[in-house]
Amino acid sequence: MWKPISLAELEALVAEQLRFCTQSEAEAFTRWRVPFHKVPIHRRGAIESVWAVAELPSGLLYYEDVEEGFEIGAFGTDGALIEAGYNQYELNHVLARAGF
Repeated sequence: MWKPISLAELEALVAEQLRFCTQSEAEAFTRWRVPFHKVPIHRRGAIESVWAVAELPSGLLYYEDVEEGFEIGAFGTDGALIEAGYNQYELNHVLARAGF
């Protein structure tokens, strides 16, 4: 049965995945990192939540614990993230896609 990731588990996951980032990816994450907090997201017609981890120039970097992956998203006019793909990117992959 699915269980939401806790803040402590997310912090441990990010620390682990930062080990696989290049120096420029890790520096970018450190520069843009925010205190981890939940934000609303549109998901399959409902409003749910994901963990915001960094505010990159290209959008909000968040962790989606249903899909167990990182993604970059944008907020809609209602203040919730626009539903993105159902990707399961590792932190280094999404940072590389963002150009770091």
